Amino acid sequence: MNRFTTRLAAVATVGAALALAPAALAQSPGATGGSPAPATPRPQRIVIVNIAKVLRDYNKANFQGSEITKKRQFYVSKVNALKEQIAAINKEFSDSKVPEQKQALQQKALGVQRQIEDIDRQAQQELTTLSNDTIVRVYQEIKGVIADIAKTNNLDMVLCYPAASKTEDDNSPAVAQLMLQTPALIPFYHQKMDITDVVVQTLNARYPSPAPPKIEPTGGTGTPMPPIPMGKGPG
Repeated sequence: MNRFTTRLAAVATVGAALALAPAALAQSPGATGGSPAPATPRPQRIVIVNIAKVLRDYNKANFQGSEITKKRQFYVSKVNALKEQIAAINKEFSDSKVPEQKQALQQKALGVQRQIEDIDRQAQQELTTLSNDTIVRVYQEIKGVIADIAKTNNLDMVLCYPAASKTEDDNSPAVAQLMLQTPALIPFYHQKMDITDVVVQTLNARYPSPAPPKIEPTGGTGTPMPPIPMGKGPG
């Protein structure tokens, strides 16, 4: 598991966005024959959070990451000690001229190697569980705090983005590559900001079409078309 570099100190900027409606239902000004214009909706409050800085400066996650590192080092030390035993056995094997002794040394080395494999399996299982539990817990804690901040401050959306966690890192090749890959903003929290239904309604109104035929369940006479992977078109 990568070392946590974390502490919650969200850097936010406030923007504004217009309320949206399906294009097929929108009316032009004056279309209602002189009826009063609807009240202007309040600007929606959108803020952003540098998630890399949050992860770097979040003390609890930093501490939990260091505990995992200590646990990993504990297993590494045990394995290294056993590897030293194997090295010593190999030296004895090379120096020995007695076949029976060589055979005994081979069996001894094999036993030590099996201990290493057992420790490795145990370490992988324990460290994977610790890492997975920790990353999920940290995610839920950050998500919960962001949601509480948003509700307390009457925000409509909080978007998280990856960037340099320290000013001096802004010129590093790794950060430059990250920023040039134009990573997507991640909506950790939003209130009435999802316009998926609006987009679907507008598309169906602008480009009308019959509903697609239902695919027969497995075992029917038809052959269902395999699903197209997300982000890829046919061919």
